[in-house]
Amino acid sequence: MQLKGTPKRFPRVDVQAVRRVVGALLIGFAGGAVFAYVQLPLPWMLGAMAATMAASLAGARISLPNLIRKPMIGVVGVTLGSAFTPDRLAGMGAWLPSLAVLPIYVVVIGCLVLFYLRSLAIFDGKTAFFAATPGGLSEMVILSDQHGGDLRSVALFHSARLVLIVFSLPIAANMFIELQPTVALVASDEKLAFDQLAILSASLVVGWFLAVRIRLPSPSFMGPLILSSVIHLAGLAHASPPFIAVAAAQLAIGTSVGCRFSGVPLRLILKTLTVGAGGALLMFLVTLVFALGLAYVTESELALLLLALIPGGFPEMSLIALGMGFDPAFVVTHHGLRVLVIVAFALPIFAWLSKTNWFDRGWPKHQAKEKAKAESHDQMG
Repeated sequence: MQLKGTPKRFPRVDVQAVRRVVGALLIGFAGGAVFAYVQLPLPWMLGAMAATMAASLAGARISLPNLIRKPMIGVVGVTLGSAFTPDRLAGMGAWLPSLAVLPIYVVVIGCLVLFYLRSLAIFDGKTAFFAATPGGLSEMVILSDQHGGDLRSVALFHSARLVLIVFSLPIAANMFIELQPTVALVASDEKLAFDQLAILSASLVVGWFLAVRIRLPSPSFMGPLILSSVIHLAGLAHASPPFIAVAAAQLAIGTSVGCRFSGVPLRLILKTLTVGAGGALLMFLVTLVFALGLAYVTESELALLLLALIPGGFPEMSLIALGMGFDPAFVVTHHGLRVLVIVAFALPIFAWLSKTNWFDRGWPKHQAKEKAKAESHDQMG
C-alpha cells in the first residue's frame, strides 16, 4: 500500500528484455558494418539480417520490439513517399498492364504455394492457407490465430520466405548489374533544411495517426508513405530523410527479421527454412514467368518487374528498389496494390473454402500420417 507523502516508485525495468534489445542492435550493427566494409548492397539491412539470424540460429536470445521497429518503418514510408514526384508519375499510364495483371498473379502464386504446402503434408489446411497467402506477414499471422491456424508455423514460414527472397535478390542482382543507389541511401554532406525536416517528421507522425484511425493495413508504413507522397506531389516538400535516418531504419528492419527466429528450436528453424526455400523458389519461378511476359508486352526492365511483383515484403522490396537505383514509385505502387488485394480477398476466399469443407478434406499424405499416428497410439495403449 502506498502511504501518503511517500515518493512514488518508478516502474521496474525488465533488465533481461533490455539486454535482448541492446544485444540485437549491437549484433545487427556489427553485421551492417561488415557488409558496408566489403561493399555489399543494402549493407545495413542485409548485414543486420544475416548477423541476427546467425545469432538466433546459434541460440542467442535477442529481440526488437515494435516500439523501435514501427517508427523506423515509418521512416522508410516517408523516404519512399519522396519518390512520388510529378516527373516520375508522368509515365504512370505505362504501369496499367502490370497493375491489371497483378491480381491474377496474386491468385496464381497463392494457389500454387497452397498446393505445395498441402502436398508436403506439413501444415493443416487452415495453416497452409495463411502461410501461402503471398504477403502481409503481420496480417496473416493475426488472421491465422483468429481462424484456427497455427500461428507459429505461419509466422515462421513467412519469415523464412522474407529472409530468403530479401537476402538473395539484391546479392544475385549485384552479380549481373551495377547497382546505383538513390540519394536516400547514399551519405551526403548536404544538410537538410529545418523546415523540410519538420515537414518530413510531421508526415511520419500525422500519417501514422491517420492510418490507424481509418484502419489501413500496416499503418506505421502506409500512413507516412501516403502522406509523404501527397506532400511531395503538392510541392510542399522536395527532400527525403537524411542518410543516417534511413540507415537506422534499414538496421532496425534487418534486425527485426533476423530476430524472428530467436528462441525457436534449431530443428524447427532448419525444417521451416527448407520448406520456405521451396516456397520461395516456386514464387520466384512464377514471378519470372509473369515478369517475362510483362517485359515483352510493356518493354519494361525485367529486374524492375521482378522487384515490383515478388512478395518479399513491402518495406523490404521497396528499400531494395532504392538500393538498386530502380524507380521506387513503380515498385511501391505494385506492392501496395498486392497488399490491398490480399487484405480485401483473403478472408472471403477463406470463408468460401470453409463452406465447401475444403479444409476438412484429407490429402493422401495427411491420411497416411493420421493413420500411422492412430496405429501408434493403439499399440501404446
